[in-house]
Amino acid sequence: MLTWAAAALLTGFSAAAQQGRDWTWRETTSPHFAVMHEMPWAPPGFVMNLERMHSRLRMDLGMFSPWMAKERLKLYLYKDSRSYLAGEFEPPTWSNGLALYQLKAVAVPDNPDRKSLMRVIRHETTHLLFEGFWREAGKEAPSWLNEGLAMMEEDEDPDRPERSLWFQNMVLAKTSSFMPLTRFFSMNPAKDMHDKTLVADWYVQAYSMVYFLYRQHQRLQFKSLCSELRDGKSVEQGLWLTYRYRDLPALQKAWLRWRGQADLRNKVEQAQNEAVSASAEEESKPKDKFAPSGSKFSAMKGFKSLRE
Repeated sequence: MLTWAAAALLTGFSAAAQQGRDWTWRETTSPHFAVMHEMPWAPPGFVMNLERMHSRLRMDLGMFSPWMAKERLKLYLYKDSRSYLAGEFEPPTWSNGLALYQLKAVAVPDNPDRKSLMRVIRHETTHLLFEGFWREAGKEAPSWLNEGLAMMEEDEDPDRPERSLWFQNMVLAKTSSFMPLTRFFSMNPAKDMHDKTLVADWYVQAYSMVYFLYRQHQRLQFKSLCSELRDGKSVEQGLWLTYRYRDLPALQKAWLRWRGQADLRNKVEQAQNEAVSASAEEESKPKDKFAPSGSKFSAMKGFKSLRE
């Protein structure tokens, strides 16, 4: 019997002419993905990584999108950013990925940094799966839920969240950088905010709030909260019905108490020290004269690089 990987090599590659373009899509299929790529071959190991991602997202998000167990998700992998921006989906110039709800697809440009590529794909696929739950009822997901969940799923290693820059920013941020919840829940950073610092703080708070409500409680409580909000309940009503927080100040107190635990800070500091040590070890190795210079860790520091 052929494995799906072997079957993909034999039968999964096909070409479908794209009207008005001078190239064709090639297709590689697996149990849960149909990957359309401009390059003759999908990147080595790419489909295997997608299947591992699918297993994790199905565990976290299958309750929102049960169809993902039987239907293939489509992924358009452009050869580079230039081709992606000129593509048929007309992404905004600042975009590095799109969730295409009607097509049950994600579109991204290829990236030689495979970890960054998979982080973008996890983020956009989360949007695709979560947003569909709301669109079934003709609604839009609240921005804080939609973005916070997508950032939470970006983590490469969910068992070591302290390695994530989102988690580190959450733990190390000053409490004063967070908005009162009444204001926070009502904000859409794309429409209501123009100050970059405030936008950055809002995203860290969205990650933190979703992480707290999802990872620090039962996942069915999170699903029930989303169902209550989709049905028209206010945030306060939904929190009381599903988590028994009597009001927003009660939630804020519990969330900040959890975020301020010394154990979380210790884990973050340990993760940062490990990253510095790994970077120093990498720097001490003989250099390939054609390899790019500079520390990978230092290049990753800061909110700006994280968002990029």
